Amino acid sequence: MTQSDNSIAVTVATLRREFDSSFAQPPATDIALRENFLAVRIGGDAYAIRVAEIGGLYADRHVVPLPTPMPELLGLAGFRGQIAPVYDLAALLGYAPRTSPRWLVLVRRRETVALAFDAFEGQLMVSPERIVTPTNTTEEGETRPHVRGAVQTGNALRPIVNLPLVFDDIQKRVETAHSSKER
Repeated sequence: MTQSDNSIAVTVATLRREFDSSFAQPPATDIALRENFLAVRIGGDAYAIRVAEIGGLYADRHVVPLPTPMPELLGLAGFRGQIAPVYDLAALLGYAPRTSPRWLVLVRRRETVALAFDAFEGQLMVSPERIVTPTNTTEEGETRPHVRGAVQTGNALRPIVNLPLVFDDIQKRVETAHSSKER
């Protein structure tokens, strides 16, 4: 055996030992702790939506307009054999209403409700230390009652839209619209 053969044998033994020891290590828990978010644009601003709060993401669905006293209600659309009301998420967050946002998410609830927004920018896998709980007030001092926390991406914060709070707000607005209609 030459010196170069001996060097190769040592290298092979080292690689084998490292490979075998990688299976003895506990799995990295960092990936398991990460939370999935959708990175979206609403009213031109960056937001995040928890993937755990949605039942699906759709693009370019045909929304049939309805006559309604609620400006946030865009109409009805079909999802997997179900018809669902589609609400303008920008209008619910206090932005000017949109006429035809491209993207829709189904809210994960027993009742099927869809929320429309301007743009889908991607998916974020965020570690817990990058999820912060700032106030629900914007940099301009406006309060966003549907925002809880933010995701830190690079140098920016992306507020997290809390879909259960949005759903509760929709139910209140529907009840108000029905009660004012009955008068």
